[in-house]
Amino acid sequence: MGNGLIIALVLSVVIFFLLFKLVKSLVPMALHGIFGLVVFWLFNYFGVLHIPLDWIVFLIAALGGVPGVLIVIFLSALGIQL
Repeated sequence: MGNGLIIALVLSVVIFFLLFKLVKSLVPMALHGIFGLVVFWLFNYFGVLHIPLDWIVFLIAALGGVPGVLIVIFLSALGIQL
């Protein structure tokens, strides 16, 4: 085996590991964001609160999960716009 083949093998394993870790952390964040958007849409649909569906609200829901969704709902109930 040549040195180039060993380096390519090691690099491919390292890149695979890094991509796996990245996808593993992004999937739950995307699911939290989608869950938050569904909850906010339901609030808007039934007229309970008017919560704007924009990227800031999505990021708060994605990064914060259920507590982030509750914080946005609480702030919206107080009349504080994000």
